[in-house]
Amino acid sequence: MDNERFGAFIAQLRKDLGLTQKELADKLNVTDKAVSKWETGKGFPDVKLLEPLAQALGISLVELIQGKRQEADTLTVAEADAAVSQAMGQSEKTTARRYLRLFRWCLTAVCGLCLLFGWPLITYAVLVLKGSVISVISTKDLGVIGGADGPTAIITASAPTNTPLDMFLLVTIPLLLLIVCIVMAVKVWRLEKKLK
Repeated sequence: MDNERFGAFIAQLRKDLGLTQKELADKLNVTDKAVSKWETGKGFPDVKLLEPLAQALGISLVELIQGKRQEADTLTVAEADAAVSQAMGQSEKTTARRYLRLFRWCLTAVCGLCLLFGWPLITYAVLVLKGSVISVISTKDLGVIGGADGPTAIITASAPTNTPLDMFLLVTIPLLLLIVCIVMAVKVWRLEKKLK
């Protein structure tokens, strides 16, 4: 079933009845934004809303699902089966797209967190491996000696105690997680596009 044709059919019936999107939405207990999405072809009503929608528009369920008025009062069993399976398939696609979009946004958030928290670790690890960073000085490394002109601070530093294996793991874990999340987000996005 073509979402745009279905949406144009709903819009035409609604206008013929003299209803606004808000009035139709109130009859179905949905938002007017949902009705707008249906009419523009950007969404499809849930399966449980099809029958109330058909009643609100004054047409049969089969006419609604097929997206056109029926000349005859009856349908063959094959036509009815095809119409119902088409509506069910469209509803399943819409639901699947919604969940895939949510999953893609979650993966994007994990990528952002990897970059936010991993970038300083990666920078620190690279500097340590190059030998540019000596170590982070803590308050226990400070010694104070008193003199006639006031206290004097002596700061001591030591070489880093992190091994190359520690640095390797510190760098690779965020990078691998970032790469996996990016690859999965792209695959989910492609799957989402196929379902349209």
